[in-house]
Amino acid sequence: MKPRGQGIKKLSSLFDKYKNNLIAPELTVINAFLEVVDDLYGWNIPKNYVAFNTKNKIISLKTSGALVSEIKLHKKEILSHLKGRLGEKSAPKDII
Repeated sequence: MKPRGQGIKKLSSLFDKYKNNLIAPELTVINAFLEVVDDLYGWNIPKNYVAFNTKNKIISLKTSGALVSEIKLHKKEILSHLKGRLGEKSAPKDII
């Protein structure tokens, strides 16, 4: 007779199936982006200054040039954190 389970699973691993198969809606991606930027750099950006194109997976910013330049300098790190929070399928590919 086979053992029923493989032992105790971590709670976070139970949701991996959904994290990899479901795509986050636009507002979820925008909120995650704003949280990551605030957590990493302390920049508080209003939600209406950020747009996300779900088809192309691109975040676009409608704010001052200085802030856009700073975000573009840290683009790689921000996108990496978003990939960790949202999963490979839902994470944005670029920030413009």
